[in-house]
Amino acid sequence: KRGLAAATAAQNQQPVEEIETTSARRCWARTTRSLTWMVPDWAMSCCGLRREDMRMAWREKVAICVIIVGLWALVLFFIIGLGLLMCPKQFVYTMDEVAGHTERSNAFVSLRGRVYDISNFLNQEHGRSRGGASPEDMVLYAGQEVNASFPLALRAACPELVGAQDDPHWLMYLKADIETEATFPFVHRAGSLANSKTLMRQDFYYRSAVPRMRGFRVGDVVWDMAHVRALHRKAGQYWRVINGDVFNLTPYFATRDAPENVDSRKWHFLHRLVESIFEDAGARDTDVTKYWNMLPLSRRVRQANHRCLKSLFYVGRVDTRHSFRCLFPNFLLLAAACLLMLVITVKFLASLQLASRRKPLKHDRFVICQVPCYTEGEASLRRTIDSLATLGYDDKHRLLFIICDGNIVGSGNDRPTPRIVLDILGVDARLDPPGRAFRSIGEGAQQHNVAKVYSGLYEYEGHVVPYLVVAKVGKPSEKSRPGNRGKRDSQMLLLHFLSRVHFEAPMSPLDLEIFHQMKNVIGVHPSLYEYLLMVDADTEVLPDSLARLVSCMVHDAKVIGICGETMLTNEDFSWTTMIQVYEYFISHHMAKAFESLFGSVTCLPGCFCMYRLRTSRGLPLIVSKNVVRDYSENHVDTLHKKNLLSLGEDRYLTTLMMKYFPQYKMTFTPDAKSKTTAPDTWSVLLSQRRRWINSTVHNLVELVFLPEMCGFCCFSMRFVVFIDLFGTLTMPCTLIYLAYLIYLAVTKIADIGYISLILIGAIYGLQAVIFVLKRQWQHIGWMIIYLLAYPLWSFFIPVYAFWHMDDFSWGNTRIVVGEDGRRQIFVKDEDPFDPEDVPMKSWAEYEAEIHERQRQIEEIEAVAHAIDEFGNGSVRPVSRFTELPLPYQPL
Repeated sequence: KRGLAAATAAQNQQPVEEIETTSARRCWARTTRSLTWMVPDWAMSCCGLRREDMRMAWREKVAICVIIVGLWALVLFFIIGLGLLMCPKQFVYTMDEVAGHTERSNAFVSLRGRVYDISNFLNQEHGRSRGGASPEDMVLYAGQEVNASFPLALRAACPELVGAQDDPHWLMYLKADIETEATFPFVHRAGSLANSKTLMRQDFYYRSAVPRMRGFRVGDVVWDMAHVRALHRKAGQYWRVINGDVFNLTPYFATRDAPENVDSRKWHFLHRLVESIFEDAGARDTDVTKYWNMLPLSRRVRQANHRCLKSLFYVGRVDTRHSFRCLFPNFLLLAAACLLMLVITVKFLASLQLASRRKPLKHDRFVICQVPCYTEGEASLRRTIDSLATLGYDDKHRLLFIICDGNIVGSGNDRPTPRIVLDILGVDARLDPPGRAFRSIGEGAQQHNVAKVYSGLYEYEGHVVPYLVVAKVGKPSEKSRPGNRGKRDSQMLLLHFLSRVHFEAPMSPLDLEIFHQMKNVIGVHPSLYEYLLMVDADTEVLPDSLARLVSCMVHDAKVIGICGETMLTNEDFSWTTMIQVYEYFISHHMAKAFESLFGSVTCLPGCFCMYRLRTSRGLPLIVSKNVVRDYSENHVDTLHKKNLLSLGEDRYLTTLMMKYFPQYKMTFTPDAKSKTTAPDTWSVLLSQRRRWINSTVHNLVELVFLPEMCGFCCFSMRFVVFIDLFGTLTMPCTLIYLAYLIYLAVTKIADIGYISLILIGAIYGLQAVIFVLKRQWQHIGWMIIYLLAYPLWSFFIPVYAFWHMDDFSWGNTRIVVGEDGRRQIFVKDEDPFDPEDVPMKSWAEYEAEIHERQRQIEEIEAVAHAIDEFGNGSVRPVSRFTELPLPYQPL
């Protein structure tokens, strides 16, 4: 409320603009509020966020971070949690796995369906009553089932079914136990050793053996269901499954049906109904759970029989590790991995171009080479200008168009940037053309700007190239960074001019001056230029690159935007530059080569790319009204717009071209190359990547919702864009998952996800293969350096970028009040922009005025000549013009 009151007070003094808020914006604003309701506005004001637009941007950032963390949780649940939920870790072993643990330091045994690790147990003292058992004696048990070493009296195992009246002397044993006692040198038969009080107890197994071995238990024995079924139906044995437990009653029936026991009722200690579900002659299923549950037995009888089965005949559980429930999460991961591998494989194959580079054809198309500059040093500017001057392209058909963004002295420079550029081009320091007014991208009065225009020919190494320099110097009242309005404004300066030329629209004084310099000084009409090459002031273009870009455009009329490969000039300058080499190759070569297959390169980098100005039929492209209108957006008042237009203007320009011209192509050619200088300090790299990552996220969101993108479903560019967006947002999950895998490898609490490891290995292994095939051995080394810095790329830098998504210079001229309904934007502390400060007129009108003025001057000169000829000063001819029109004066 206080913010609204302050806004109302300001509105009483300054004119107010009202902007309609879209329904999508209102929906997002409500979502943002719902996710950040716990932070009140007054608390944010106390922390320095006193303006409504800044508070809203902070809320948007937090909301986006909440969504991103939610995506992390979803991805990690899909990779880790889903498998643990559907198929928890099972500490189970097959008998083959038990048999593999026979070493003294890794010794396992199985006893009545349980598995025990006796690696430490066998080193302790044993059998002292019989002289002791050495570790060498004990290791004989390793890897085996040791039931025969612990025979169980039936009365001890099934006290509810075998009573004292049946076995008063504890002599009833299963026939199998008696026959296999000789298997092991030590047999622990209860009551068999008089000098051992423990072993003399009839409940020795349950009272002493089981409690002592409980601490060494590592799991259960498991059996494959197919194997159990084969023992039942093909081998005729009494193996059955009840509730997932595997029972082997073969010893029971062998003992019951032995000739010496056949007439004794006491050997039928299991209930006859229980016996009946095992004696099916192979007719029933091996899993008899259904029949077990249907037995008409009392609860006491059922429990007594079940306890007896578990004590004597339990041999383990059914192995469910390969069931559909356990394999389903792996199938999902495998399907996702295959899909990603398909995309990655196609991406790498797209970059695998083994054909030799063909020499480009010569063309006579006119090209403007645009170079926006800000505070670059002389060496960087000279390298860029000289590389453009020495391009292998006809000098007369290209124009160096250099735009100096403000009259500013950069760090380490001794002159303003415009002066450095003019000195490189050899412009006389005494030349001072008049300033020309134009409308810039800015807030309030910042929209009024002034620039000076210089033109001429630049001679370098046998080349004579026309140039045109526009130095934005600002109004005389500007003291801080005069004329500076940003890179986007520099680009729009030229795009506005070319658009007005195409549509023959009214022009600003600066546009008219540029038109005059091009047509009358350089000698090329502005409408003749067909292509616009964009180059940053720290980029060096290789000599044949422009010819290759033009050749691609001429060869395919559907291509309206194209870029080449950007390499680094300072690869080994510092560790900061070294970790970027491989990343540059991936993002500026492989990724763009893949996107080029769809004809939809999502980012033509402003450091080196080229656009077609219009089609052969005259349809405007990059100079169209829609592109110019959206790209020159002046109300950059939301977090989304800030990231689109202030951080990622180059990427957003590409997005606009794909939005308005989906039927055309944005491509990449690896043959055209340029070199740029990478950040050589950590702070600069962090700042650059913050801008790139955040602008990438917001631009990909725009692309996902474009109505027309080529392809269908998973084979569409929309799917690729979605994968890129999802991968950018969830990049930190990769490091979290790798840390989890390392934790599993160390603790061994669960199985390692081999599918993910195979996927990661395949990705980087495939890249290494690509490098070998292309004989680019150096990239293998750069890839290793990149992997060493992987935690920085995958976690620290993205997290830093996401949290600093609202890190902008918001200025103090505009405040946005209210996100519901209409947004009211008002000017504060500065005069509003007056469009009359920048008068507009068409070139035809301006040229007609020039001709009229020239005609009037000629007439005056003729009158003056007549006066001199008559020689009579008292008689003066009267002109029919009483007042000459003033020429179109500069500021």
